[in-house]
Amino acid sequence: MSFLNLPALYLPGGITQAVIFGKYLACNYLIYWKLFLHLYYKPIVNPNYQIIMNPTIQMIFEIVGGALILLSIYGAAKLDRRLFMSGFCFFSILPIIGESMGYNADKGAVHLLVVFLYVVQFIIMFPDRKIYGKDNATATLLASKIGLAVLFINVAGAVFVLCLSQGVPAIFGYYHIALVVVMLYAVVRGNTSNVSWVK
Repeated sequence: MSFLNLPALYLPGGITQAVIFGKYLACNYLIYWKLFLHLYYKPIVNPNYQIIMNPTIQMIFEIVGGALILLSIYGAAKLDRRLFMSGFCFFSILPIIGESMGYNADKGAVHLLVVFLYVVQFIIMFPDRKIYGKDNATATLLASKIGLAVLFINVAGAVFVLCLSQGVPAIFGYYHIALVVVMLYAVVRGNTSNVSWVK
């Protein structure tokens, strides 16, 4: 008994029925995929209503966002944990406000997802007064994991702004890329050198 005879044993009508059944599955898969794209993906990620940001609000967001990124860069360079975290924490407010405005304009569910992501970033990057050094292995490991989580949140933010979103200026995507680079620098430096945050 050869392997080629197995379909004839287990499927009604033999190989012909197997081929027809395969075509049926493939067609249904394509139909369901197109239905998903039409009903869910396009209205959620790429709504018909294009958001146009008010120029004054955009300018304020650009200035504040740039200043907060510079604050994080300065904090990372000087190993000042509070300044570093403050930049990330308060930058999170900008996408929370912007995506709330976007949701109010087109009711796209993706805006709520972005808001929730940056609420999480705001919470985990909120600066506190607790100091720990390399001697606390648990806190150091947890800080690295938090750093990687924040890094991937901002990778997602950059992809969303630069590739998926309509009407959001590209500069905000570049801001997210800058935050990714700053966080990557902090995580790598924290794990490969003996330096510790000063406060």
